[in-house]
This record gives sequence, C-alpha cells and structure tokens, in this order.
Amino acid sequence: MDIVLVWMGGNSVLAGCDQNESDALSLAIEETLSFLINAYPEAETWEQIRIEYVLLPKGLTQITIANAGPPVHLSRIPLYNPQNPSESEIDGLWYFLARSVVDDLTFKNLGWAGWQAVIQKRLARTSFKHKHADKTQDAKPDRKMSFTTRVATPNDAAELVDLTYDTYRYSYPAEHFYHEPKLRQVIEERGILSIVVEADGVIIGNSSFVLSQHTPRCAYLCSLMIKRAFRQSRAIIHLLNEVDRFIAASSMDVDLCHAGMVTTHTGSQKAGTKLGFMPVAILLSQTPIVDFRGMTTASVDRESLLLVIRLTATPQNPILYIPERHHAVMAPLLAQSGLNCSISGEQEAPLAMHSAFTSKEELNDGSAFITMTQLGQDISLRLQKRVFMLKAKGIQTIVILIPAWRPIPPNLDLVMASMHAIFTGIKPVSAQECYLVYCAVSGPVDFSLIKLSDTLAVALKDHCEQLFQELVAEQSE
Repeated sequence: MDIVLVWMGGNSVLAGCDQNESDALSLAIEETLSFLINAYPEAETWEQIRIEYVLLPKGLTQITIANAGPPVHLSRIPLYNPQNPSESEIDGLWYFLARSVVDDLTFKNLGWAGWQAVIQKRLARTSFKHKHADKTQDAKPDRKMSFTTRVATPNDAAELVDLTYDTYRYSYPAEHFYHEPKLRQVIEERGILSIVVEADGVIIGNSSFVLSQHTPRCAYLCSLMIKRAFRQSRAIIHLLNEVDRFIAASSMDVDLCHAGMVTTHTGSQKAGTKLGFMPVAILLSQTPIVDFRGMTTASVDRESLLLVIRLTATPQNPILYIPERHHAVMAPLLAQSGLNCSISGEQEAPLAMHSAFTSKEELNDGSAFITMTQLGQDISLRLQKRVFMLKAKGIQTIVILIPAWRPIPPNLDLVMASMHAIFTGIKPVSAQECYLVYCAVSGPVDFSLIKLSDTLAVALKDHCEQLFQELVAEQSE
C-alpha cells in the first residue's frame, strides 16, 4: 500500500494536481485497495492486482485497478449515512469515502479476466496536454509519389527496427529486428539481406532474406513489411518486383529460396505465387486450448504454416524416396515446384547401428526441428527419446526431417506414428538435399482453420487430415 501511494503521489504531481486533489485520489485508491485486498486474502500467485494511472483529455485522470478476486456486488455494499453514523453499517464507510472524493467510482465485470475498479477525477488545472495521434502516419500517399528500391546497408538498422514495430508491434518472431546493434551486425555479416522500398528517402517497406550457416545453399524469405499508410499504394508492387529481380539475378548464390506462408488467410500465399514460390509442405500446429480463465495454453498461438519454395538452381536428385502412400499427392506438387524427378518407395534397412540427428528448438513459438543426419537401426528408439524430452520442455509442435535422397527405412510411417507424427510434405535445402517432413503435435488440429489458395496444396491438406484422423483413431483404440 505504501508503494502504491508514493507512486500515485508522484503521478499526481506530474498531472498537475493541487494538494486537495492529490489527497482525494490517495484516499480513493487506499480505501478501494483495502476493500479488494481484504476480499480475498488467500489469493493465488496469478491473482495479481494491476494498477494503471491514465491521463485523459480535458484534464480527466483515470485510475484502473484490475484484479481476479471475488465478484463485486454494489447492491450488497452496506450504505453508510454520514448524517446518522450510529445507525449506519461501518462496512460501507470505505465506499462512501472513496466515492465522495472523486467524480466516479465504478466496478466492471470482465468475465474470465476478473474485475476492474475504475476511479475518475477531473482536475481544475493540469500540467499536461493530451497528445493526439499523428495524422500524418495514416495519411494516404500522393498517387504521384515515386518509390525506389535498393539493398539495405548496416546504417539502415534503426529505420528497419522502426518499420518492424510499425508493421508487427512486438509479434515478429525474429528478435534481432527489435535491436538496432544486433540488426546492424547481422546485416554487416550478411546473415540477412534486406530489400527496402523508399519514398522521399524514407524506408517504408522491407523484405529480408535470412542466410543460415546450417543450410548455406538456401535462403529464407521473411515476412513483408510495409508502413501502414502505404499498404494501399504501389509501394508493395515495387518491393515485390525488386525481390523477384533479386532472386532471378542469383545475387545470394543459393540453390533455392523458401518461406513459411500463414494459413489464416491466403493473401500472402497469392503474393508468393506471383514471385514463383510453390507449396511443398504444411507445418502443422495444434488447435489452441483455452483453460477456465480464458488463457491459451497451447503452442503460444502458433498457427500452421505453408512451406513454399522457389528454385534458383537445377535439382540434382534424379530420385526422391517417399513412402508409396504419399506418391499420388506429392507427384503433382513436385512437378509444379520444378523438382522434376521420379519418386520411389524403395525401402532399405539402415546399415549403421546408431542414428544421429541435430535438434533446433524455437521456444518463442513452442516448436522444434529434428534433422536426421544418419539413419541407424535404433532410429525409432532414439527419436522417441528425443521427442519425449522436447515435449517435457513444453514443446508443442515437433517437425522431424528424414533424408529423401536415399531409400527410406522400412515401415517409416509406422515408426513416425509411434511418435504421433504424420507425413506433411517435403523440404528441400539445396540442389542435392531434400527431406521428408513429419509433424508431431501434442493435441488436436483443426484443419478447417488452414486456408490455402493453391489447389494442389488443398489436396495435400486433405491428405494430411486423413492421416491425422487415422492416427487419432488408432490412439483411441
């Protein structure tokens, strides 16, 4: 309580409160907090009280107290009558005192999120002026405005950080796009190549390629960023055209480019198709689970992604080895993407005694990738142990990559099914290397949420849904 009152006093001074106004707000907050704290002394650790002090237009101050305690029933708060205190109920004094010194005191029921007590008081004089939103941010660009495109330099890092926030707030998965020094360094080291579009010398759009040391022959195309005011302009067309030319010129010396397209809508998929990106796999994510307080508990709301590729070099695999059940759905997808090779279902028992793999965890979205580097006779046992360890860490979605340039282990689908994993496509990483993709999720998958624009991708989704339903049926037996 002491900490809150000191904090409130400092805010009141900044807001311009005189002594009487500051005392009134302190009294209201102290009485209201005391009531809420006494209402549930045995609170759980997640039942925290959050207090916000907001300065609103026309000298209005608003204090909001959010809590997850018992429901507040104003009709049950005893009435205190100062004219007849001896016959009034003392339990209602707090509400009388708090309500009498401010302009408004209300309680709002937020359902699963608990309750809010909202205190408002208008000040006679204020030391602050409400800042209206900058209208220039939303102003439509002049139709005659010219756009230029170029490759970003390390000196553009600050503008790229601002652009990332303007486009995604704090939801963009690549953390270095929020730290100027980190972004500057990775651009200097050519770990990222960014194509930017400018208007009047200001960066208004960006599309970046990530070049990983783990897969040096392929580049990952990140999400498109465009300032809000320019999203209906031709800036996007200029940026996409430059990205297309950049890939076609083989400026990065890679065999292919790949990207993960969102499946909540098809806009980015259609844009990717115009750039020559074709679907080859679906990276599944489980349906978010909601607990009794309305908080999601599964995979940090990670959505399923459509893996798309654009080849920049001739594939050097004459044969891809895929379990026979998946040939019919994969053959047209491979042909459409430019992987003109034959498909074989040949099986071969691993010669090595022990399997080997690399594992990469993406804790920010609750996923992990396991890449098999050697297929051994203990592949099932080794993978099961690794998958178990990852799920024990809270990893919800695990993608297992199996080499497709050599005959596959016997009964591969059954081995994967023992880890609750199903086949969802292929993932090339160079002109010579291509992997089978198996996805293991820890809960249900709502395939109706996966929106796809490509008809062959839709066929792959239907195929994956059938495999998933069969897996669920086997587990329930």
